[in-house]
Amino acid sequence: MTELHSTRTDIAPSVRALLAVFHEDTRRKLDRAPVDSRPLFQGADGLLMAVDEDGWISDSDADQDKADALTITPTSVVDTEAN
Repeated sequence: MTELHSTRTDIAPSVRALLAVFHEDTRRKLDRAPVDSRPLFQGADGLLMAVDEDGWISDSDADQDKADALTITPTSVVDTEAN
């Protein structure tokens, strides 16, 4: 499999302008953000979840799967044969 390598090192003026607009208030946002803040992901349902250093949604509740599982204990079991 061949890899493509660009030999150009210059950035197009239109891209440079887009980057400038995108980053123009970054310093203000960083100044306002708490030092120990973590990135958050907002789901489609509006729920905010913390994101870990790899960009994955971190599972803050390790026993979440166990807590959501239904435990059903049958009260009686009847085995009937169909004739």
